[in-house]
Amino acid sequence: MALEPCKVCGSLTSTNEEICMICGYPAQGRPKSVWFKWIALILAVIIGLPVVIGVIQTMGTKDTPVPPLIEEVN
Repeated sequence: MALEPCKVCGSLTSTNEEICMICGYPAQGRPKSVWFKWIALILAVIIGLPVVIGVIQTMGTKDTPVPPLIEEVN
């Protein structure tokens, strides 16, 4: 097991590792396709956007108490 500097960040990475543990750059083989990043971004938006909207809506609602209705007794 030898250590080599990463081509991107310069940190020492094991030759047995597939990616740099610091920056995620592939140490061996060809770099991963860009479409992995796009899929992750799209999934984050699909899952995260409804959560953010829900939080904003719950923060915007005011819980004001409703006064009780009192009927007059004759």
